[in-house]
Amino acid sequence: MLCHGVAMYKDSSRSGNHLEEAHQDYKNEHLSSDLSATRKLDHQPTADASHLTKGETVSGIDAITSSNAETLDRPTNQEERDELAAVLATDTFKRSPKLSRLLTYLCDKYFNGEGDGLKEYSIAVEVLGRDSEFDPQLDAVVRVDTHYLRKRLKEYYASEARNHRIQIVIPKGQYIPKFLLCPESGVSPQTQPQEEEDADENLVVAGERSREHPTIRMPNWRWLAIGLAAAIAGGLLWMTIARPGLRPANAENRVQNGAIGAAASHAADVVRNTAVPPAVLDPESGAIRVLAGERKGNYIDKAGRVWLSDRYFTGGTIFNHSPREIMRTEDPDIFRSGREGQFIYEIPLNPGTYELRLYFAETGVNGEGLRSVGLSINGLPVSTLDVASDAGGANTATVKIFKDIAPAKDGLLHLAFQGAGPSGFVNALEILPGTTGKMLPVRLTMQDSPYRDHLGQVWMPDQYFLSGRKTTGKSPIEGTADQALYRTHRFGNFTYSIPVVEGSRYTVTLHFAETWFTPPESLGGVGSRVFDVYCNGRTLLKDFDILKETGGVGNRAVVKVFHNIPASAQGKLNLTFAPTKNYALISAIEVTEE
Repeated sequence: MLCHGVAMYKDSSRSGNHLEEAHQDYKNEHLSSDLSATRKLDHQPTADASHLTKGETVSGIDAITSSNAETLDRPTNQEERDELAAVLATDTFKRSPKLSRLLTYLCDKYFNGEGDGLKEYSIAVEVLGRDSEFDPQLDAVVRVDTHYLRKRLKEYYASEARNHRIQIVIPKGQYIPKFLLCPESGVSPQTQPQEEEDADENLVVAGERSREHPTIRMPNWRWLAIGLAAAIAGGLLWMTIARPGLRPANAENRVQNGAIGAAASHAADVVRNTAVPPAVLDPESGAIRVLAGERKGNYIDKAGRVWLSDRYFTGGTIFNHSPREIMRTEDPDIFRSGREGQFIYEIPLNPGTYELRLYFAETGVNGEGLRSVGLSINGLPVSTLDVASDAGGANTATVKIFKDIAPAKDGLLHLAFQGAGPSGFVNALEILPGTTGKMLPVRLTMQDSPYRDHLGQVWMPDQYFLSGRKTTGKSPIEGTADQALYRTHRFGNFTYSIPVVEGSRYTVTLHFAETWFTPPESLGGVGSRVFDVYCNGRTLLKDFDILKETGGVGNRAVVKVFHNIPASAQGKLNLTFAPTKNYALISAIEVTEE
């Protein structure tokens, strides 16, 4: 049970969002000078307290009257240091090295009389690993991590340390810790006022006066002053939000990015979902694949890859829109469920370079411009995505690829999602060992299972397509060491939308073999199949005839290579196979970054 006294600290960590508290901390630190009619909730007597009668004290904006008051002794410096050592020695804080560093740093500043100089910048740079260009308007790491430190301290003193005579508290809106005495209140838990789950922590500030049952009173003129100040502050806030023309051009981005950065920056000290064991790397590829929102167990896709049930997340809620047809994928189950809202993933990784792939399909709204997803990686905003627009419509799979990804200093990859419109969301996450400076190659075979070629390269089963059909021939294929790559092909009038890294250029290699208009399947010949191939509006092949390329010989491999192909604005290579005579055809596709 927490101690009881006059100074009240309310922790809203259970009923509210930690980002909202971080924003409140920011306002308390940076806007308090504008609200001179109120005082910050620092639980210290005001400078001009001479007018108070005996038995009165001031805590923040509240004047608390009391009778039968008694003055409590302050804890000694050694007692305060001993309490800090006791806190840091607990398993709770041993498992949270970052929060331990933060608490130690704040207390050291307090012990050295340097508390008044505590600023977000110095905490971020000296404790939390941010560089000298740290901007608290864009990155709320200090406010978010301090929130979690407050929460851990509250939980600690509500359970294993509930009988401690001294408690460490960091008031909301401040970074200076307070060492508070917890005297015997003489009141049993049953007689205390009933509060909601996140009730006020009634603690006595050492050196201040109190009574057993404090009553909160305030003169009418103070309420008037507070109301006036609140009205002025509300008007200023409304002008800031409702009249963007009065703000700097990048003010809106600062607000949004700050919220994303705040969520992404919080590291191993987040209270994560620990109901499932840590992810095991794919023994062959070293990949981590997580199916967001999936709680029933692991999922094996059409290619035989294992997607782990949802883990490493904080925040958000799960959704499921089954059954629903999802286009441009052979694994619609990956895209029917997911995690949505404002949430983070923090995934432990070994040092190295990785490629991140995020899987989306818009199943919550019916068109473009109705929702966007904001993403930050390790605290840096990297993308704002309209999924329906990116995929070319709702209920259509799309993948966003990010190269040169590395874990943060704490060994975690921090991914933060938020949304404009209904909410942010993601369907699945995939992390692959990467190549510095280059996207991993994309290799597609029309077969139903992965294929390893004579060079040891792995070709994945057909995906990213729309329309067309597959068929498989039986005849041997000449001119290749990988006959199986050419026996199965997609034919018809079809397209591919292959995800790549935005802003780069690519080499596209197309593999063909004419296995139908050749004996014994058909008596056709040159001119029997003619089609065009386009990529992002550029003509790759015009009036292309596979048999003409081979001199009329069927069942022979044909390879066409195209260089310097730019990605689309959406990070796609959009291939169109348009028939001129009979159906277009493709056997395999390869994409490599130049």
